[in-house]
Amino acid sequence: MDVATEDGCQEAVPTGCWYCDGKPGAECSDVVGDGDGDPTGDGDGEPTGDGDGDGDGDPMACMGDEDCSGPDAPFCDIESGVCVDCEGTADPDASCAGADPSTPVCEGATCVQCTADIQSACTGTTPICDVAGNVCVGCSEHEQCSDSACNIAEGNCFDPTNVVHVNGNNGVVCIAADGSEALPYCEVGAAILNAPNESIVVIHELVGSAAYQEDIAVTGTLAFFAANGETPILAGFNANPAVTVAVPGTLYMRGIQISLSAAPGFRVNGSAWVEDSLIINNPGGGIVLASGGTLMLENCFVGGNVTDVDAVTITDGTATILYSTLAGGAAASRALVCADESDVTVRNSLIVSRQVDDEMSCPNVTASDSAFEMNVPGNTSLGMMPDTSWFVSYQNADFHLVPGMYPAAIDTAGSWSTDDPTDDIDGDPRPNTVGAPDFAGADRIP
Repeated sequence: MDVATEDGCQEAVPTGCWYCDGKPGAECSDVVGDGDGDPTGDGDGEPTGDGDGDGDGDPMACMGDEDCSGPDAPFCDIESGVCVDCEGTADPDASCAGADPSTPVCEGATCVQCTADIQSACTGTTPICDVAGNVCVGCSEHEQCSDSACNIAEGNCFDPTNVVHVNGNNGVVCIAADGSEALPYCEVGAAILNAPNESIVVIHELVGSAAYQEDIAVTGTLAFFAANGETPILAGFNANPAVTVAVPGTLYMRGIQISLSAAPGFRVNGSAWVEDSLIINNPGGGIVLASGGTLMLENCFVGGNVTDVDAVTITDGTATILYSTLAGGAAASRALVCADESDVTVRNSLIVSRQVDDEMSCPNVTASDSAFEMNVPGNTSLGMMPDTSWFVSYQNADFHLVPGMYPAAIDTAGSWSTDDPTDDIDGDPRPNTVGAPDFAGADRIP
């Protein structure tokens, strides 16, 4: 290190930033120079300059990060005495984290929130790294949350330790149930009673396609997921729906079948995201959305061979119906009916009914890229369904398409968009190309 003289200057001109503590002296200068023969530091050899010592293109001189205010070079490299970007520091990530814990990663000379390899800053309601923008965002689908579920309404992933199992086949040990896979609860209601909020309830199917006969009320935030490779069935009890999502409850449901309910099988007063599920052949009707609730229906079969009840009824709320097949029964059975004040969007879906009248009565619906029997502008009109031969078994509410029997226009009625499901209800891949024609409805022929 150079030794300072009595007048405050050092014996030798140091590299980088230097000064004389304001003391006078011929060999001292109160302007930082860059050695080019002019006192301005502008690198042009002229006596005039901007006086900021940054060389007008030369690196800014510094003694600490506080001297570096430029957005492109906010860090001071002590060894060289010049301001640099994060990649110019000894420890780029540590420099970024020290400057701002919310952007702890150095990527491309800039401090960012995250990269594909480093996502430590992505927590809470922004647990996912959007690699394209290097920013943390909320989750939007369950696959983004490893061994967990996405709370789509809030953006956070459920705690992966909050998992409880339901398996009514294991009745012998019901009294000892703790929700583990080895000692599952025997009823869904028991699981809800004992599970913490934001839990995943894994439901196993019963032997012989029997149904869990319960009237389940969801008042918190939960996920009902079918056990891998299984299709559990829920049925209403005491003339109540099988599942009611109350205000302010939120339910994420995947792979569940709701059938044989004397009341509507599924009632939503709160919020529900339903994927890859079957709400079929419920004598009291399929789905009712009311009380200002919210419903997202994706890759689902809804309706069936029931008489004088509607597949989906929306009295008050906001609904998005995407890539789903809605099928009304005979007599006065519509596939979709909604009140004037409802906010309903239908896209890439197949809407039919066995009744003679129109299958949909929804005055303010926004429908696109879907297939109807009736004429709905901007969509595909199939004409009246002559019988039930389009589907594998209308009687059993199996709405898979029969090759060669359904109208070929269904094949291209839909149009795949970003954030649409990548597979159909059976896991068969969709086009996954924006604007590509696709089948309308939950089922597509591979």
